[in-house]
Amino acid sequence: MTTRYLSLGVLGIVLAAPSLAAETDPLVPQAARAYPADLLARIREAADDIPGLAPTAVHFVTVAESRRPRRVVLDVADETPYVQARTAFQIAYDGTTLMVDAGMDEAVHRGFSTGAPEPYFPERNAEVQRALAAASLIVVTHEHGDHVAGVVRSAQRAEIASHTLLTRAQVETLTLAPQSPAIRLTPETAADYIVIDYSLFLPIAPGVVLLKAPGHTPGHQMVYVRLSDATELLLSGDVTWALEGIVGRTQRPTTTSERIREDREALALQIDWLAESIETSDLIVVPSHDSVYLAELVRRGVINEGLVED
Repeated sequence: MTTRYLSLGVLGIVLAAPSLAAETDPLVPQAARAYPADLLARIREAADDIPGLAPTAVHFVTVAESRRPRRVVLDVADETPYVQARTAFQIAYDGTTLMVDAGMDEAVHRGFSTGAPEPYFPERNAEVQRALAAASLIVVTHEHGDHVAGVVRSAQRAEIASHTLLTRAQVETLTLAPQSPAIRLTPETAADYIVIDYSLFLPIAPGVVLLKAPGHTPGHQMVYVRLSDATELLLSGDVTWALEGIVGRTQRPTTTSERIREDREALALQIDWLAESIETSDLIVVPSHDSVYLAELVRRGVINEGLVED
């Protein structure tokens, strides 16, 4: 079976969208180039490209936790304990959902253990699996196990893969150089997914736009969401693991970046753009693993803990 590479402009979306339009600006930070100054304005325009009702809410669930000192999360000399949430997000529409990231089974979670207690919540991951099966569309921010395992190692893998978008860079990583053998795709299994490619940003559903952000991994991307009440969120994946890293423009330690083969120059440019966007707009940037900030957003009523089920 041949992998399905879909040409831009022809992918019909279940959410009543007739086609996709994609930004083809050459200023993509593949070679650590800065984002265009008007990028956010252009993403906002792209959020209207696919007709239909805007999403009504963003939900998330924490399927596991990792316990680390802050010096591992940020390039700081601080032994204060830090709890990393391992999350999956759900964008809710009237009558359907779109999933961002896919959770992981306990075997993959154990691979992240450093010897400290690493809580895992199997009932929550089961909730994610049900949500993945029911979703109209699934995307992943990047190709690390805690984000992609749920669409690679699921008992319902073939069914889930049929409505999962992976980028070409994500597929190349998962087939040629996966984070661990547990999440490797073969060319045959990769053919079950909807494989796309785009330059800088790509609207995929009403109010939802993908933004290419290679650096943490080759296939890393962020997900812009504009809700029906005009709230704007950017699910920033793992550009940083904590909001503090964006606001303070602080990356992971160099040793961590080297271990996971990050492009620190590209990440610095993305962090600068995110920090400036926070400073100059009402955009709410949501890192995947910041348990403290996620709880704050829940208290403020910006996002909701727990996934919706039909």
